[in-house]
Amino acid sequence: MKKLIELAVLNHQIDLKRGESKYMDNEWLLNAIIDEVKEVKEEIRPNNVAHLEDELSDILWGWLTIVEKLKDRGYVTSHEAILQRALKKYEERILALKGDERDHTIWKEVKARQKEELEKERYENSI
Repeated sequence: MKKLIELAVLNHQIDLKRGESKYMDNEWLLNAIIDEVKEVKEEIRPNNVAHLEDELSDILWGWLTIVEKLKDRGYVTSHEAILQRALKKYEERILALKGDERDHTIWKEVKARQKEELEKERYENSI
């Protein structure tokens, strides 16, 4: 993952140098990821591993790319910070599950608590 992040950083520097506005536009970048998701959906079928993995890698690349642009603008701190948030978020959700009918309720409760924590963090960061 580290090498991919390094390539996304390099790609962003190249985009800045080249100055093509579409590569700096959040909307265009998100639409490109949506297009890649559509391509993944088309490739989900038996005996198609190479093509499916290739299209999934395009989604990952799109994510890495937009994070780098958002990082450069000060909207997010780093790829690693987002990955750390994802780890914390899903550890809390998944590790609480029991594998039975209570899971939907547990998921909703953990998610609600996490939303409260995010609001508290946003408030504390705005002071």
